[in-house]
Amino acid sequence: MENETSATLVDEALVEQAEDERERGATLVLASAVLVVLIGMAGFSVDLGWLYSQRTEATKAAESAALAGVVHMPNPTATAWGPGAEAFDIARDIADRKGYEHGTNAVVNPLEVAGFPNRLTVEVSRDVPTFFMRVFGVDTVSVDTKATAEQTPPLKIGSDEPILGGPTSDFWVAVNGTRRRKSDGDAFSGHCGGLTNNCAVTTNPEYRRPAYYYGVEVPPSEVGKQLTVEIFDGHQNPNNSVARDRRGNNASFELRFRLFGPDSTPGEPSDNTNVVCADTFYYETDTSIINQWESLSGCSVANAELGIYVLEVDIIENGPATIDNRAISAFAIRSKIDGSTSNNTAVFGLGSMSLWMPNSGSNPQFKLVKLEPFYAGTELILNLFDIGDLSSSGDLDIIGELASTDCEVRVRDANGNTVQNWTSDDGGAGCHLDISPLEYNNQWLDLRFDIPSTYTCSTDCWVSLSYSFAGNVTERTTITASINGLPVHLVP
Repeated sequence: MENETSATLVDEALVEQAEDERERGATLVLASAVLVVLIGMAGFSVDLGWLYSQRTEATKAAESAALAGVVHMPNPTATAWGPGAEAFDIARDIADRKGYEHGTNAVVNPLEVAGFPNRLTVEVSRDVPTFFMRVFGVDTVSVDTKATAEQTPPLKIGSDEPILGGPTSDFWVAVNGTRRRKSDGDAFSGHCGGLTNNCAVTTNPEYRRPAYYYGVEVPPSEVGKQLTVEIFDGHQNPNNSVARDRRGNNASFELRFRLFGPDSTPGEPSDNTNVVCADTFYYETDTSIINQWESLSGCSVANAELGIYVLEVDIIENGPATIDNRAISAFAIRSKIDGSTSNNTAVFGLGSMSLWMPNSGSNPQFKLVKLEPFYAGTELILNLFDIGDLSSSGDLDIIGELASTDCEVRVRDANGNTVQNWTSDDGGAGCHLDISPLEYNNQWLDLRFDIPSTYTCSTDCWVSLSYSFAGNVTERTTITASINGLPVHLVP
């Protein structure tokens, strides 16, 4: 009996031992499985972080490429989109410098954006090797990203029509001679910065030569047609009762024009080298030649391209520097398509414009800038030099697109130094200024407007200036306009 009990106890112990061993085996299997999962998750986390960093780098490359390339948009119609197009090649070159060489270790596709010729999208893709994910048979993962950049087009100053200034307008395009004092209204062409003409040395810190550039924009509807640029009364005549040219005693000047092909960097008109045509106008007493439109010599572009042609204007005074030569040349610019003035081109000031209103009037008005919807969310800065420096008091009002928008006002002297810092306008609805006699003589009047992010054009998009004076007035002034914000930026 005792032996049977002992045997039973031994059997039970063996059974318990077997069960314990089975449990330990199951635990080991389970632990091994969990460990594999944990290792896989850790490996996946490592790979995920690696892939995220690679996508970030690819996005940075796409953004850099888009920002560099969009400066050269829109692409000229004469150049097919692809290798050879400047924006396309620059975008790929920048991506290459960032480590993404097309056809070698990545695919880089610069793309035009339909409906937005001033935008550029760059797509970047690359196969990125993995680490732990190889255990699961995933050796590489494709990283794809893209970025779109936009270049804010230059503001159109003065007009968006085929003609700028002239006998049918309230103003003339104008440029002063280099020996005329700055206080006579031209901020950039005269090197005499004080109140005296014929200065011996340059005293105008804002003097530049050439002083002005004008744009001739060819839209898609006019591409491939014949473009002609004409000047009204380019010849100088001191007794001209129409354009009212002026000069000093026994001296004359030349008015020179150069037209450049479509600008690949429209925000910087002075860097062009592709001269399409050029012409110089001289002193002329023949009345059959003055006061009429005359095309620039050799300036008939057989197949106009999409974009902004740049017209450079320069004035050269003849005779020794000792001669009293205080020129003002007034003229007008227009563009024709296939010989017709009825077309969709636009002639406008690029960055700045010098104008003259020699014909007296008590309430002249003229266009300042065209504020199109893509300027929403920015800040518009208008700079008016020597504006309203008249012997009578009056009012200046911004009308048109910003008629109900208040502005801030700043006054600077002829050297750009602040005389009165930013403050509110003189009250009333919109931007309004009460002008005292000679209040802004030889000074800059700066106007600042906040453009809401929800801004859209309510009429024709034009911001205009209206004078209202007690008596008849004439005006000689310079206008510059800019958008205070990034001219080149990324868009969603």
